[in-house]
Parts: sequence; structure tokens; C-alpha cells
Amino acid sequence: MRRVWYVSAVLTVLGLAGCADMGQRQFVSQVKNKPAPDFELTALDGAKVRLSDQRGKPVLLAFFAYS
Repeated sequence: MRRVWYVSAVLTVLGLAGCADMGQRQFVSQVKNKPAPDFELTALDGAKVRLSDQRGKPVLLAFFAYS
């Protein structure tokens, strides 16, 4: 069972990697290995959080859109 999951995961990743068009590839080559632009957000408790303050720490950004 574990082997089937592993093969499925590898095939999915390879399939998605081939879906990028030339514009996406050029964009990735322009931003790869460059720092993210600094920005500031307001946390749920009202505190201001800057991306630059998190340097050296893992950061997970999740963006959601609702219509």
C-alpha cells in the first residue's frame, strides 16, 4: 500500500511540473534565490507583524479567496 501511494505521489508531482508554461518558468527564474519583499500584517490580537522580523524562522503563508 505504501508503495502505491509513493508511486502515485511521484507521478502527480512530475505531471504538475510539466504544466508550467513559459511565462511561469521565466517568472520563477527571476525570483528564485532572492529574498521576498518585506510587508506588514495585523495579527488577530492587533499586533503588527513584519516579514523582515521573521528572518531565519520558517514562515508559512496561506492566502484564501472567498466570493
